Formats: sequence, C-alpha cells, structure tokens
Amino acid sequence: MPELPGKGLRGRACSPNVVPVRKRWAGGQLDVRRTPDGVAAAGLTAAARDAARGRLLALAAGLLAASGLVITARNRARSRAGQLADRYALALAQLSADELNVRIGGIRALERVARDSPGHHPAVMEMLAAFIRERSRQPWPPPDPGGQARQRSPQPDVQAAIAVVGHRLAGRDLEPIDLAGADLAGADLTGAVLAGAVLARADLLAATLVRADLSGADLGGARLTGANLDSADLTGADLADADLADADLASAVFTRAELTGALWPADGPIPAGWRRHTGSGQLIAASTGAVRAEAHRPYR
Repeated sequence: MPELPGKGLRGRACSPNVVPVRKRWAGGQLDVRRTPDGVAAAGLTAAARDAARGRLLALAAGLLAASGLVITARNRARSRAGQLADRYALALAQLSADELNVRIGGIRALERVARDSPGHHPAVMEMLAAFIRERSRQPWPPPDPGGQARQRSPQPDVQAAIAVVGHRLAGRDLEPIDLAGADLAGADLTGAVLAGAVLARADLLAATLVRADLSGADLGGARLTGANLDSADLTGADLADADLADADLASAVFTRAELTGALWPADGPIPAGWRRHTGSGQLIAASTGAVRAEAHRPYR
C-alpha cells in the first residue's frame, strides 16, 4: 500500500505522540522521551534509582561508623584521663603513709603516672622534690643504741624518690628541680640528670655523683665534702662557697662554672682561670686579690 504523505519517517518524527528511546549511561539506564516541542524528558530506571540509593546508604553508613569511632575514642580518652587522675591521687596519699613500703609504692606509682602522662610530669616531679626536701632532714639511719656513729645515707623512700627524679624524662620539665637545702648525704646520684637543678645549701656529703649532669645547677654553698664527682658535668654550674674538700673531681668538667669561694681539694687540679687562696684554701679568680677571698666562707 503506498505510503501516505506526511506519514513517512519525517511525519512520524513530528507526530504528537512521544517516542521513547532508551539510552544507557554509566549508572544504569535512562528513559528518554521527546515531546512535540523537542524537549527531551529523561528519567532513571528502577535499577539506576536503586543503585543511587545504595550508594547514599553506604555513604551514610560510613559516616555513622566514623562518628561512632570518634565517640569511642573520646570516651576512651576520658576514661584514661580519669584513671590517671585516680592513680595520681592514690599515689599522693601513699606518700604520707606511716609504712615505708607503702611510701615507696607511692613513689613508684608516681613515676609511672609521670611517664604515662606528660601533663602530670611537672606536678609529679614537684611533689617528689618536696618529699625529698622534707623527708631527707629526718635522721637516718636511726641512732645506734651503742652510741657508735653510722655512715649517713638517705632513707630508702628518699633514695627511691631521688632515683626517680634523677632519671626522669627531663625534656618534660617546666621548672628546675628544687632540692635546695635537702640532706642528700651519702645519696647515690650516679648518672642523675640534674641540669639546672636548685641544690643551694644542699648537703651532699660523700654523695655519689659519678657522670651526673649538673650543668647550670645552683650548688651555691652546697656541702660536697668527700663526694665522688668523677666525670660529672658541671658546665656553667654555680659552686660559689661550696665545700669540695676531699671530693673526687677526676675528669669533672667545670667549664664556665662559678667557683668563687669554693673550698677546693688540696691535691685537686685547679680549673683554668682560678687559683687557691693560700690562707683559706678557697678558690678565687686568677685576677682577684686576697681581700675578696677572705670574705667568702664555705657552707658548714
């Protein structure tokens, strides 16, 4: 049958009926329909819509999981902070206990708190330094009933605190260690890090300070009689009026140290730039006269 005019391909293209044409895309399939005015209308197929919903749901699930992890991490941090605070409070209480072993246990607990929490480190060291200053003044060892003299040494809990302070993580310090006036006679401070520490007027009689870092420390008026300072670093330390009689100063470093009025070992090598006053035995600067030297007296 012959094709009617206007009913061919061109005629069908201009038909008012919408002609559906399917096109594929990366996420699914589009239904494309052309309206009589030439505007294309497109819609997602059910499969494409389901895929989009799936991706949105997966994204939402991922966000929920991430927020859950953040909340869990925050809760753990709060729990850990609370545990550290409890450990710190308990350890402080142990420092004032009557039993020696309990006090030592508190000192060890404080050491762990300071290592686990940089924020607690300064407070722990300040507390231990105060403990050393106060407890070290109590006589130890106890007097011998027979009246015989005993070699002085720190109480075991004081020595434990000294060990913690001397081997702390010094990089976390906010203030110098303050041991001014402490009685550390006979203390073992081998390898201790006491750079910048305040040890003015401290009693370090016969203390062991081998390889100790005392750079920049304040040892003004300190009693170091008979102390072992072999290989100790006293760079820039203040030893004015300190008593170093009979101290072992082998390989000790005194670069830029303040030694005015220090009572020096009779047979010890004198650092460059200093000389021993013939009358008092104290050190004076090589260019200083005797009058100034006589004005200084070592701490007793």
